[in-house]
Amino acid sequence: MLVIYNILLIFLLPLAMYKLYWPKPGKPAVGRRWLEHFGISPKWAKADIWFHTVSVGEVLAAVPLIKRLKQQQPELRILLTSTTATGAEQAQQKLGDWVEHRYAPFDLWPCIAWFLRWHQPQRLWIMETELWPNWLTLCQRHNIPVSLINARMSERSCRRYQRFSNFSKRLYGKLDLVLAQHQDDAQRFHHLGVDAAKIVVTGSIKYDLADPWQAKQQASALRPQLFAERPVWIAASTHKGEDERVLEVMQMVRKQLPDSLLILVPRHPERFDQVAELLKQQNIAFSRRSQQQIPDAQQSIYLADTMGEMMLMYGCADVAFIGGSLVKVGGHNYLEAAAMGLPCVAGEYDFNFSDISQQLQARGALKLSADTEQLANWLKVWLSDPQQRSQAGQAGLAIVKQNQGAIDASLKALLA
Repeated sequence: MLVIYNILLIFLLPLAMYKLYWPKPGKPAVGRRWLEHFGISPKWAKADIWFHTVSVGEVLAAVPLIKRLKQQQPELRILLTSTTATGAEQAQQKLGDWVEHRYAPFDLWPCIAWFLRWHQPQRLWIMETELWPNWLTLCQRHNIPVSLINARMSERSCRRYQRFSNFSKRLYGKLDLVLAQHQDDAQRFHHLGVDAAKIVVTGSIKYDLADPWQAKQQASALRPQLFAERPVWIAASTHKGEDERVLEVMQMVRKQLPDSLLILVPRHPERFDQVAELLKQQNIAFSRRSQQQIPDAQQSIYLADTMGEMMLMYGCADVAFIGGSLVKVGGHNYLEAAAMGLPCVAGEYDFNFSDISQQLQARGALKLSADTEQLANWLKVWLSDPQQRSQAGQAGLAIVKQNQGAIDASLKALLA
């Protein structure tokens, strides 16, 4: 099976290179650092810990853990890898000199061998579930222990892996430690071949958000400048095919609340201009964050086309719609919105965050529906009623606070 995998990987390499390197509007370029994907580093940099994050979401989740670790052991040499240029950009912005950053090597034997020779990591920590067979095989041969951090495994993904049970057991059997977010994740990893003694349930690191106080302070100053007293809701991390339905919701909300405004945040930077063009096609008046425009009374949308400002934008809103849920992406993390005290609505597809979703729904902090009219009705209620909105938002914030502590539990297990 591994032989077949490696043959397929060689044929798929041009596609991977196209996705990573082909320029798109708003997408940062890899530039001259493309050789790092082949394991060739610009300089020798030995690492105590090789910490892998795929892209923006995983980098942001890793930031508080890395900072806590460096505060405890400042002498540790941490090499942070990401696959995408947007991930690299966030690593530089959020961590700077705390880590040495490289692009992650492709899962080809020569690339990994060169990477390991350049950096000689003592251990590999992988954020969430980014597993590559050749990485694990070569790390095992070099006696480099591999830990999976903040790991989750949905029932759907587990069933897919079980179709190739022999391959899955060999793959997951190479892991030395799995820090599962929840007990059901732990059980699924065990079913896939991880020894139960190597699994620790630590909770989700994503609950241990950085203190949002600074974002709240910035938002309290920014919101009056941008939106005055208008009711504001945010559609965060929207995807292609989802923006049109969000705009339908916006029009329904404005029938009852004509002065309401939508902060629209597309998920990927290469889509910023595409969404702007969509708004022009629909003759919707809007302003753009990247151009430092201030919405006038006739504009109904503020296009937040910048990176690294999601918490600030949440702080400027009253209610949040979480994207990736009206299309079969599986949703995005609710916790940043909840940490800012916002009640949330979302579409029916939030299977990537089902555990968090269930907790928020049980407390009345989250409403789900595939029906855009129903979503609009919930938004109108929360935008119109400050008391109900505050009650739901505080319920979500309480859940965030109750579940914090995963960073300490994870470091305790990793450094044992």
